[in-house]
Amino acid sequence: MRIYPTDIQKQKINITLGHSRFIYNKMLERNKTVYARRGGHLNYYAMQNLLPEMKSYYPWLKEADSQALQQACKDLNTAYDKFFHKQAGLPKFHSRKGRQSYRTTQTRSMAVKQNRVKVPCLGWVESSDKRDWGNDYHICYETISRETDGRYYVSVTYKYETADTETRIYGKALGLDYKSDGLYADSEGNIADMPHYFRQSQKQLKRLQRQLSKRQGYRKGEKQSNNFKKLLKRIGRLQSHIVNQRKDYLQKLSTEITNQYDVICIEDLDMRAMANKSFGNGKATNDNGYGMFVAMLGYKLFERGKHLVKVDRWYPSSQLCQCGYKNPVTRDLSVRKIICPVCGRTYDRDFNAAINIRNEGLRLLRQQSAA
Repeated sequence: MRIYPTDIQKQKINITLGHSRFIYNKMLERNKTVYARRGGHLNYYAMQNLLPEMKSYYPWLKEADSQALQQACKDLNTAYDKFFHKQAGLPKFHSRKGRQSYRTTQTRSMAVKQNRVKVPCLGWVESSDKRDWGNDYHICYETISRETDGRYYVSVTYKYETADTETRIYGKALGLDYKSDGLYADSEGNIADMPHYFRQSQKQLKRLQRQLSKRQGYRKGEKQSNNFKKLLKRIGRLQSHIVNQRKDYLQKLSTEITNQYDVICIEDLDMRAMANKSFGNGKATNDNGYGMFVAMLGYKLFERGKHLVKVDRWYPSSQLCQCGYKNPVTRDLSVRKIICPVCGRTYDRDFNAAINIRNEGLRLLRQQSAA
């Protein structure tokens, strides 16, 4: 939710953001030395034990939320664990530019009520959330963030008990085939015409970025002028507006689909790889937000006791005809209309792929329920 801190609260947030980044970078500097010497890293407890010593060297660290500094150590430990398990690259230093955030776990100082939220070291802060939370929840932690446009947000992670939702195994099913120039083509012959929000604002964004390049502070080492900071905030707000437009569209579309269907079948695609330059459609892939859309479908279907089935990405959904014939002509992606030489059926490759994905997803679901 968005929060509206006072000037004093903003100052406290900015201090904690800066100190958390400082701890992360300092610990990363030490870990790089350890890694160069023996190929390992300091674990979370070793870094946490260094914090009191660092506060004696840097007494101004006491101004920040102590839990946020510990969480910075925990984040670095997680980054190194992912690196050693070959799930991510070597951790990098955090920059003061861009989005900033910190996490705090002082649950006794946390609470959420209508139009306000309680944050450790800040007290009650006005928020945009108008829901009545009640008392049947337990807060785990809060994440406070400052976006590039200067707006502040808080993300509250909480848990509560709820009755198990009755799971529906067989019901109305839908298959979705990914389309880079839109969003998807479904098994019922519909195409989601995803608005290209980034491209709609690209001309305006380009103009602002060109103006920014002429301001003092654009080049490395230059002191940033007030006009540079104002223009940088305008650019950040425009980019946030693009993101919010995309999220709003995907939220409404995913809710509409999950309310209508019990089973949704999709391909298990690697969107990061598809946005690679070798495919030539990176801008379109990043603009439609298909990965975000799949994540929304996943948790909304789960909440409703429904199913999201992921078909293997190597399943030849676009190559198989409904009669079972695997047509080699479909390997050419420029061929959109296909005539099957076996059954004589003429079909669109995207709609046919969506039908095959639906059928394969239902087969996997039956197989899973039978086991």
